[in-house]
Amino acid sequence: MGLALDSDFDGTFPYRTSHLDGPGGRIAYIDEGPPDAAPLLMLHGNATWSYMYRRPVAALAERGRRCLAIDHMGFGRSHKPGHLTDYTLDAHIANAVHALDELDLHDVTLVVHDWGGPIGLGATLERRERVRALVVMNSWAWELPSFLPPFLREFRTGGLGEILALGGNLLVECIPGGMATRDTDPVMMDAYRAPFPDYWSRLGMLAFQRDIPITERDASAHRMAQIHAGLTDLGLPLLLVWGMRDPVFSPVFLAQWRELFADVRSVELDDAGHYLVEDRPDAVAAAIGDFLEELA
Repeated sequence: MGLALDSDFDGTFPYRTSHLDGPGGRIAYIDEGPPDAAPLLMLHGNATWSYMYRRPVAALAERGRRCLAIDHMGFGRSHKPGHLTDYTLDAHIANAVHALDELDLHDVTLVVHDWGGPIGLGATLERRERVRALVVMNSWAWELPSFLPPFLREFRTGGLGEILALGGNLLVECIPGGMATRDTDPVMMDAYRAPFPDYWSRLGMLAFQRDIPITERDASAHRMAQIHAGLTDLGLPLLLVWGMRDPVFSPVFLAQWRELFADVRSVELDDAGHYLVEDRPDAVAAAIGDFLEELA
């Protein structure tokens, strides 16, 4: 028996969860640190939730930074719609835009990982006046015709994907495999399993896999193309924090980000994988904190 979703996971997630009503349902978020400080808004990716940012939030809040992290719909403590078609890139972006507006956030440093990238960048393009800087970690925001390795493509196959993602909860169970440390800390795994206790609670994870636009016929291909086209005009400083042992978002993605932004800094973590925030939380927090001091 794992720990309940409303627990603090043996003190590893001591933050109060708040909620706001978004266009896709109730959005859960945490808000730590001085309320009058310029905010960081942290967006997670697939199979995780705001729990992933627990240690950077603690470290950065201690340095006087306001840290917010929201759970995408279908994840963490947010609402879980009942149909795969509810989980589109457009819908996730609409929720992120709503959070920026409803919480009235300004001078935001956006911190994104995995699917948080296209969601956060899509929201930034709609609310450019609210965002001052970007931190991108092992993510992308463009069409990916050859992006998915064979294992991840299996989740896109009708029937097989349901067995793997909904029946077996494999996207969560594979989190340690996406870490360079292969850390299987039981409390961490309880926290990642907690939002997904049964078959239908896992729709959001399967939907993310199937919404990756790898052909122009895919549902979110047009929106992703719009995001890609808009990036070069953002004019925002960018920090890349990269787990260099990520088999999916390999180092070649760094070069693609550098081509899109004129003002780029980077921190490359040779001993971190896709879930670099779990592998090297202190290094991630330090990189973000130093970046913010450079911007001041």
